[in-house]
Amino acid sequence: MKLRKLIVGFAFLLSFLIGSAITHASTILYVPQDDRPVSLEYVIDTAKAANIKILVPPKEIIASRGKKGDPEKLWRWIMENGGQADAMVLSGDSLIYGGLVDSRMHSFDELVLQKRLKRFGELHKAFPDLGLYVYTTVLRTPQGSEGGVEPGYYEKYGWDIFRLTALEDKEEIVGLTKQEEKELNSKLAAIPSAFLEDWMKRRQKNFDVNASLIDMDRKGLFRFFLLGRDDTAPYSQSHKEGREFVKLAADLSPDIFQTFPGADQLGMIMLVRAYNNLTMQIPIVKLQYASGAGGDSIPSYEDQKVGKTIVDHITAAGGIVFDNPVHPDLVFAVNTSETGKTLEAGSLKNTTVLTPRIAKFIDGIEAQLKEENKVAIADISFANGADNALMAELSRRSLLDKLSAYSGWNTASNTIGYAIGQGMMSGAMSEESRRRLLAVRYLDDWAYEANIRKILDNQFVSPNKRSAVYLNDFKPILTAEAQRQVQGFAKENLWFQPEKIKVSFPWNRMFELQVEVKH
Repeated sequence: MKLRKLIVGFAFLLSFLIGSAITHASTILYVPQDDRPVSLEYVIDTAKAANIKILVPPKEIIASRGKKGDPEKLWRWIMENGGQADAMVLSGDSLIYGGLVDSRMHSFDELVLQKRLKRFGELHKAFPDLGLYVYTTVLRTPQGSEGGVEPGYYEKYGWDIFRLTALEDKEEIVGLTKQEEKELNSKLAAIPSAFLEDWMKRRQKNFDVNASLIDMDRKGLFRFFLLGRDDTAPYSQSHKEGREFVKLAADLSPDIFQTFPGADQLGMIMLVRAYNNLTMQIPIVKLQYASGAGGDSIPSYEDQKVGKTIVDHITAAGGIVFDNPVHPDLVFAVNTSETGKTLEAGSLKNTTVLTPRIAKFIDGIEAQLKEENKVAIADISFANGADNALMAELSRRSLLDKLSAYSGWNTASNTIGYAIGQGMMSGAMSEESRRRLLAVRYLDDWAYEANIRKILDNQFVSPNKRSAVYLNDFKPILTAEAQRQVQGFAKENLWFQPEKIKVSFPWNRMFELQVEVKH
């Protein structure tokens, strides 16, 4: 307890010294990386649930599916509205390129990019007393891509590009076998040089922009700079560049800079960082893993052990991890797979069969709840959806509405960021707001991602030979059926009237569903 008081006291003194003597969260200006629900609506809902007033740009200037964001108008909007804010959480990808997808496909020259970079300095001069929380990404290196979110050639040559850069990264770290050297040369020959040059040239621009932002952070322009590594792997171009950024930022304290896997959760993490700084809180977090590989797991789409990723996220969010605190502010329970290998949530192995391992994990959660500790669950046993066995048992034990936060969507880091963000802010939420946010995550991550999406594909999309990434005229049929099934799921598993639920496919694809639960 004495140590906790010392930490909180130090945080108060530090906040006073840096001119941020604000005793309550008030207004945060937020620029998302695009208008997907996880970037925009769900972040806004979380802020409002925690009694934060949040200022967001008009939707027409935010990047969307098939629509570029407008950096010039975004900068103008920030300068016009910054005076109303106590802090700013800003997507560098939006303010420099237009948005996350725009960062992968733009054709801006270096003069334009440098002009936009300089505006961060102008912003700091215009609002010197505001904390600027900036987040950007290292361009991703996916194993494949479809749906127009990469340059067109990536749909054909994505795997070749991924393997080429993975081998180049491995060559630098541990060297290659003769067979791998042969594969590297064959991949290099298979990719048209113009395509590879285009891809690498854009990556170099992205690298230079992020290096400049690290330097700005070093000079004190930002309260915090967060650099995410979008869809990456232990050997990949993203991992290679990530290693270079770690070297570039080696002198920076983790109190002002972090880099870790993921992209879609970065806005949430910076929101809670701003919230914690404004309210002068340093949440103490206790970690609790399911048995098995635990923190040594390296999840799909990521390039480091998840134990490090979790600690990095908690630090970036403004918290601190203690091994065995007497009174933690948050117990962060992590459901990893037993082997450390992450299967897709649509796998046939994602059943409701309860194992002793999952039962023991839930026993630990139940014990923490009985001690009246706040518990957030990061459900990362599977990628892109919840663990059905975990969720079925939580439901059977009537624990679903007792949690402070839950997340189980997309990549492990996406899940981790949301569970940390909503968990840390849950203390400021009303009972109704907390339960509503939980319901949205259950319906999105458990109902839809782990179950209904596969059903819709098997029953409607594949038999009719339709596209899952361009729904187009088939979207009304899928939306009506998704809503029917999600409402039925809620009636069976949750605690409110199904009629309050509305769903949509905002990006005209099946990958993400927007879930709205009316008050």
